[in-house]
Amino acid sequence: MNRAGIYLFRWMASLVLGLMMVSCAGRSTASKTSSSRLIKTQMNSLGMELIFVPAGQFVAGSPTTESERGTNETPHPVILTKPYWLGATHVTVGQFTAFVKSSRYQTAAEKEGWANGSWNLAENKWNRLMGASWRHPGFAQEESHPVVCVNWHDAKAFCDWLSLKEGRHYRLPTEAEWEYASRAGQTTAYLWGNDPNDGQGWANCSDQTAAGRFTLFPAFTWSDGFIYTSPVGTFRRNAWGFQDMLGNTLQWCGDWFGEYPTTAATDPQGPAAGKERVLRGGSFLYGPRHCRCAFRGRNLPEFQNYYIGFRVVLETGPEENVK
Repeated sequence: MNRAGIYLFRWMASLVLGLMMVSCAGRSTASKTSSSRLIKTQMNSLGMELIFVPAGQFVAGSPTTESERGTNETPHPVILTKPYWLGATHVTVGQFTAFVKSSRYQTAAEKEGWANGSWNLAENKWNRLMGASWRHPGFAQEESHPVVCVNWHDAKAFCDWLSLKEGRHYRLPTEAEWEYASRAGQTTAYLWGNDPNDGQGWANCSDQTAAGRFTLFPAFTWSDGFIYTSPVGTFRRNAWGFQDMLGNTLQWCGDWFGEYPTTAATDPQGPAAGKERVLRGGSFLYGPRHCRCAFRGRNLPEFQNYYIGFRVVLETGPEENVK
């Protein structure tokens, strides 16, 4: 790594702020993490755990020495001036069911009559699963699993409905908000460090359990016990209390995809317009390259697949906009 890269990542370690976690319906309470940092959470009307993320600074992207890095991961300082609440896990099938029952919403997959599955190497295209949707994605799910087969517009519709239901503003996280919470003060490639072989117990990714089924990407050397999605919250929390930031399903972000800047960015929102929306976090189908904190995926906002889901941001009220 050159001196600039070393400086950026040392800078991150000295500037990242601590977080707080809460757990209670409607009001915050305090608890301590293993690192003795006080964090706070709240439960919303759907029983969704939301974790408070204070304003802070970090370095987005990856150093040039990071194994499997992409060329679109240019490291650069990011300053987030506003706190926010972020879902501790993905939105679940049960929570999405409540949305559909209340609003009678139909997802794009339901309207089209099919959903995308895994990549067909022989035919160089997605396997189309006829009759599949978030209700029946092509494998067994329970209410505690992350909802899948939702495109960006479906995810936004959920946020809009929940905002109206509670009188508070829910939305998809920005790419910067997602990575800040995923890293939780760390500068390593993965939640658990830099060695992909040390990830057992941390994430549901393409592993030895599914190696014979998914051959598009090299798998991790360990086994997580799941071939497809797993119940949210099955694996270890990161330092700030979030679960499944890597693995389980890819997660939609609010941004249009664009190249990273080379200088510091304050509250980045992505380009004003674009063709593809950002996807972060990897999935049960992805191996070491795509299940890194810095990995940047993207696809058309109309695209839906059985390994794509989302988590939500709840914007803070005026009384919460404190450091």
